[in-house]
Amino acid sequence: MITISHTHADGTILSGSRKGDGVYDVVRHHGFRSSPEIGLYIRGTRDRDAPRRKINGAADALREAGYQVVIDIDDQWRPAAVREEAAAERADERADIYDQRAGRAAGRRDAREAAAHRTLDGIPGGQPMMPGHHSYTADRNRREQALANLDAARAEDATADHYAEKAAGVRIHAEVLDNPRVIMRRVETLQADLRRWQRELAEAQANNASEQYQDRCRREIARLEENISHQQGKLTDRAASGVFVAWSPQNLAKGDVVRGEFGWYRVSRVNAKSVSLDNGRDWPQRLTFDKIFGRRRDGVQLDKPNGQPWPVELANKVARWQKLARGATNPGYDKVQQRQARHVGYARRLVHGLDLSAADRQVQAFWPDGKSPDSLDRRRELSAAYLAVFDRLEADERVPDIIASLTPERGGAAWVMPTGEPQDRKPGQLRPGDIIAGLWDTGHRGRELWPHFAGPVETVGDPYTYDGRTWVVVTLIDGTEREMSTDRWLAVHPAT
Repeated sequence: MITISHTHADGTILSGSRKGDGVYDVVRHHGFRSSPEIGLYIRGTRDRDAPRRKINGAADALREAGYQVVIDIDDQWRPAAVREEAAAERADERADIYDQRAGRAAGRRDAREAAAHRTLDGIPGGQPMMPGHHSYTADRNRREQALANLDAARAEDATADHYAEKAAGVRIHAEVLDNPRVIMRRVETLQADLRRWQRELAEAQANNASEQYQDRCRREIARLEENISHQQGKLTDRAASGVFVAWSPQNLAKGDVVRGEFGWYRVSRVNAKSVSLDNGRDWPQRLTFDKIFGRRRDGVQLDKPNGQPWPVELANKVARWQKLARGATNPGYDKVQQRQARHVGYARRLVHGLDLSAADRQVQAFWPDGKSPDSLDRRRELSAAYLAVFDRLEADERVPDIIASLTPERGGAAWVMPTGEPQDRKPGQLRPGDIIAGLWDTGHRGRELWPHFAGPVETVGDPYTYDGRTWVVVTLIDGTEREMSTDRWLAVHPAT
């Protein structure tokens, strides 16, 4: 006995079949797929009415092939909150599966790398192969096997990255679905669907359509109304808590300047669900409320309807500095952009009274990490200060003259690099509170200090042995960790 069942919770599923009994060969022509976890099913049927044409077609084909078939359909829809919770659980499960696959691939990568290094570490550095020697064949085979293991390790590393990216994508998609602006667009789509089904029902009643079809129209109308109410409730809850307040005709007016995705535009008219723009023949001609990210009026800017107003002049400075800072991360080969990138770094250091060669970590220690209004104001003030110094550097003003005119912004730093010469220490000699100035290394100019790992020490892990050497993990107060050999030399300012 073959049963084809459909519910909104499970979708369309065929049961009573076993692998190799010929059922799949019949029903696959009617939209059924095979899955080790589910069995035979029709994709995309969960939380939708039964695809009766496909179900009836598969049932008729099975009966012609000599099978007994029972059809069981339940088209009762589930509440929107239940559907969303079930979808979130499925997304978590799918992300966990990808994480597990990434972990297994990473394990295989590590095993392959370890096998390769066990072989290669046993070959003296610079040892050539010796054709004609009795050990030549075995030596060649060992080297080829080691290289094959390294190639396999690279392939497994790519596989691990692939599944890690898929897991991250699933989680990001789940977060996007709960974004208030996405919810606003969802409500608009649902309301359009609701109007369409209301028209369908009116036409069905006027034309004396079948009661079955009219019943379907009523079910769809009830489902959409419940979903719209649920989505609007989520927006209401966010507005009540101040997390997200949507722009509306109540906080926009003709003559305002609003920010869309690609710039600022003047409003020529406020509509029920959008604003028309005084943008000539250029695109865009209007912005719906979910695509508005700020408003300017009378020299004051609001980033959100319930936000704190701040001067447009300061907002322009902050926006310009943010653009410069983004460009400085990858200036490329353009001479002008490289010059600007240098000046961005110099400006940050000069504002805080740091040496131009100070590590980025020393600058980052002055940047507020919190999201409180005070920290937001502080970030804006620092951005404006950085920009002012940047412009002076771009105007070829001498650095000593800039330093002489500035009062260094030294307040609010998470930590400050002490003055004076650091002392040489090994990782095992570190103590919490010590401030690492950098790592000593040997370069083409001799002994050099690398400041990429710098800052106050939070913890030093217990020593462990690997490859015949002793290692420890040093953790800084910002959470940065570094694994290093205990014979490594560091430049350290001891805690007082």
